[in-house]
Amino acid sequence: MKDNLFAVAMKRGRFILASAVLLVCSFQLGAADNSRGESAKEGNAASYAEGGHDRVNDALQFFDLYSTDYAKRVVDYLTQRGLKGREAGTKEAVKAMKFIVKEFRKAGYEPLLQPFSKEELEAAIGKPKEGKAAYPLQQCNVVAKLEGSEKDKFIVIGAHYDHLGYIEGVGIHPGADDNASGIVALLSLARMMKAADIVPRYTILFCAWDGEEKGLLGSKFFVNTWPSETVVPGCEASLKESVVHYMNFDMVGRTITPENPGVMFAWNNNYPYLLKICQAAQKEIDLPFQVLLDERRGDGRGGSDYAPFSAQDIPFIAWMEDFMHVDYHKPTDTPDKLHWEKLRKTTQLAFAILYNLSTVGCE
Repeated sequence: MKDNLFAVAMKRGRFILASAVLLVCSFQLGAADNSRGESAKEGNAASYAEGGHDRVNDALQFFDLYSTDYAKRVVDYLTQRGLKGREAGTKEAVKAMKFIVKEFRKAGYEPLLQPFSKEELEAAIGKPKEGKAAYPLQQCNVVAKLEGSEKDKFIVIGAHYDHLGYIEGVGIHPGADDNASGIVALLSLARMMKAADIVPRYTILFCAWDGEEKGLLGSKFFVNTWPSETVVPGCEASLKESVVHYMNFDMVGRTITPENPGVMFAWNNNYPYLLKICQAAQKEIDLPFQVLLDERRGDGRGGSDYAPFSAQDIPFIAWMEDFMHVDYHKPTDTPDKLHWEKLRKTTQLAFAILYNLSTVGCE
């Protein structure tokens, strides 16, 4: 068994150099060291290491609420030819958005819409850089809210639902892994939390982002217009004061090692307890399964929707591909290539972490 891997992945025009640790029964504790950590954070990390396993056992009882049949139905809908690749700003993206709204409603939520026009987006994040395409005329985020006992503190869970659409001379880009798989995880977590009848400590916002493929537009708008009266009415605190955690899913349905499926766990190591809680949770996921580590900081770097939250130094976890596959941003990113067991185990691991963060606390 190899316990040290170095993964190099090309994504969105950049290289990710990840010092990746193969996890089978536990993480190697040395990866969690953070000499810059404040004493309060270090104490919290220690408490997770000591007591996290019991809290994961509490979450374990809800793992069976995940449904692979449901996952396949979601992917089949989002990747159908009629949606033409779900390009942001198109009527097909609107159809995908309406589908997500219906799924949230079926799960017992009253989802909120956060629409934003080209002009509103420019006012929030600035105009596109020179040489870049203009923003779509209209886009829309979808937000489902699970009220917590602390209504002024939030955990945000996100995944983008848009993709590349139809490209002349190339074809329709169905985006099964990128990012129908992430929407499966998002919807499944929302369903599991509701079905488990959990009242979290913090209010959880399940967010389906629009416009990720055109520059993280939906998540940037959400962050730059916080607090939005549409999403968090009555909130007056800043994002940094309000959002205690962000979790992102992007391309979590494929693996380079199908016999031992893996997922990348990227985290803001300004908050070392995030790795500690994952250490406890990963032990309860049935094997074979591996987790690769990609240590980050709160510096805004990154090619997916966690980056706007990272720029505010929000504690974040980003679930990503273990290695970049050859079908990335191609018409060949199709449902038949997804690893359904990897998607299940990733979502269950994320649920265990979310359960812990939302019931015990993130501070």
